[in-house]
Amino acid sequence: MNPPTEIVLRTFKIEPKEIVFIKAILESYEGMVVMRTLEVGQPIIELLIAHDFSETIARVLEDLKKQVVLEEVPRPENAPSWP
Repeated sequence: MNPPTEIVLRTFKIEPKEIVFIKAILESYEGMVVMRTLEVGQPIIELLIAHDFSETIARVLEDLKKQVVLEEVPRPENAPSWP
């Protein structure tokens, strides 16, 4: 599999207790998405989604919203750059 040439960034506010659950679900989609927290102690995560899989991951996120609080928010100005 070739690495993606384009990355879609999406940022979400979540419940801190849900970080491990959400990460486990997303990691099962190997090569499609990477999740990272933007700041220690803050319930803000950023998803780095391979462009070719953005629709698939969007559907996964919609399903996750039925189980956990997953609120899309603007990317903080002080967020680390990628890569």
